[in-house]
Formats: sequence, structure tokens, C-alpha cells
Amino acid sequence: MIDHNIELKIEDIAFSKLDLKALFPGRDKVELEMGFCSGLFLSEYANSKPDTGFLGLEISRKFIVRGHRNLQKRLLQDNVRTVCFEGIAIIKELLPFNSLDAIHIYFPDPWPKKKHHKFRTVRFENLIMMHNRLKKGGKIYIATDHPEYGEFIAKEISLTGEFFNILPYGMDDRKIKTKWEKKQIADCWPINYFLLEKK
Repeated sequence: MIDHNIELKIEDIAFSKLDLKALFPGRDKVELEMGFCSGLFLSEYANSKPDTGFLGLEISRKFIVRGHRNLQKRLLQDNVRTVCFEGIAIIKELLPFNSLDAIHIYFPDPWPKKKHHKFRTVRFENLIMMHNRLKKGGKIYIATDHPEYGEFIAKEISLTGEFFNILPYGMDDRKIKTKWEKKQIADCWPINYFLLEKK
């Protein structure tokens, strides 16, 4: 159990790029999860990779309080920091180029109405922005259970061939699942998985 405050307050970090080496001393690898919600995946995954630093982003204060409770109970080492703010803004404004080893985006809000598609996390312009923050060979892991959003993501990804390799990826390729993912699998709900690797 980790007994300290893992949250980075936005008012303390908003004015300069994050120093990931200072945040995660002794760890050369850093991964990021967009929308960590309950924190169950983040804690289990961080425990499986103690040599890696993890940055968890969550826009909802309600979710981040619950997520912190689970992280505090479950983390076995001090390798997670969190931020309560809009994830794309954090990546764009505060993360240096070529600084991340992986980005995890699981079951993002599908914003189903067409007029709201501009708010979707996984779209071409955001993928290119994430590409710049990834190290060479860095990966983006994506999963959605929303059929239309899955089609939309596949189309957006198809435009990124100059920047990413599209790798095979399915339900059995990641041992640790999110809480929602486990529920959808148990209910036999189809899930679309995507994996991109920076060229």
C-alpha cells in the first residue's frame, strides 16, 4: 500500500513541461493511461511493471477520488502519478516530444452524435499529436465497445500510415483488463481493439 498523495495538482504543473525523470526517478520508461476511472487497471498494470512510471489522466473528479482510493490500496510501489484534467490538453501542452513509451486509451467516450465527433479522443489530429510525444517504437493501445466509434477509429487510423505501423491486436493480447472490459467480455459484447506503433 502506497501512503502518499499521488495527484499532481493542475495549478502546480500548468506552466512548464512535465519533467518525467524527476516525477519517476530511476525509471527510464513512462506510460500514460487516458481516463483511468476506477484505477483498477492502472494499479494492476503498474504493479506488473515496477520499472516503469505511469501517468494517469482523468477529467472527472468523482472518478479520480474513487481511482485514488483503489490506487492507494493496491499499488505495491511508488510508480504512478495522476492529473485531474482533460487528457488531450495535458498531452499537448505539458508532455515533451519523444517522452512516452506507450499510451493506453480504453473505452473513451464515443460522443455518438455527429456534431460531437470533434470531441472524440481518437481522431487523426490527436493521433498525430500523440505520435510526437511517443518515443520511436512507442505504442498506442486502444479499445472501444461502441460499434460506430470502432468504425470511425479504423478510418482515422487508416490515414496515419506515414506515422504508425498498425499491429495485430485482440482481446487475448493483453492479459490485464479494465473493469468495464471484463464486464463486456462476460456479456459477450464485441470489442474493437487497435494497436499503433510509432515508426
